[in-house]
Amino acid sequence: MSAREAIFAAIGRALGSAKDPADVRAEADALLAEPERVRPRLPAGDALTLFEAAVKRLPPGASCERLAGWNELPAACARHLAALALPPALKLQPLPELEVLDWAGAGLAPGVEVDDRASLSVAERGVAETASLVLRSGPRMAILDAFLPLHHMVALRARDVVAHLEDAVADADLARSRNLVIVTGPSGTTDIEGSLVIGVHGPATLHVFLIAE
Repeated sequence: MSAREAIFAAIGRALGSAKDPADVRAEADALLAEPERVRPRLPAGDALTLFEAAVKRLPPGASCERLAGWNELPAACARHLAALALPPALKLQPLPELEVLDWAGAGLAPGVEVDDRASLSVAERGVAETASLVLRSGPRMAILDAFLPLHHMVALRARDVVAHLEDAVADADLARSRNLVIVTGPSGTTDIEGSLVIGVHGPATLHVFLIAE
């Protein structure tokens, strides 16, 4: 018996007999039938307030604010860029809800080319449990904009904030997109001596605009 065969034989003995796929399916269905057994109980409050509280628990660089409507978004982006001491320019996703806004009136120069400074995306869902954002790729939605810029801004409809992660992906039809990305806060790592470093593998800041409609 080769070393490879010996290793796999040992793994097989440790795992024991493989479960019947039907049994595995039944166990998974049982968990989904009683979600309260497997997911944390959230504090009292509406999903939007819980989302804001979860953002405050994220690493430095995460923030959010509420807006009364989409028409407030350009001015809010301009204020945020100014607070970061950045020039009034950012990459926009070519989405209808963004293209109709008065960016020039807010003193901004929006673009559609890759920008390593700042970008604005629109999230499909927000998760109150973890302050996570669900972003879906598509012809008008470049997922890399969530990873390449140093500063990432995200517009999220207040009505699209749900309590738990499984609520956010329950209707995720991956057949209509190349991928579904879940973003939770700015990029961070503790790989080097256990010290938290922000912005190494992605955006150093993440700002969420919670938009009422």
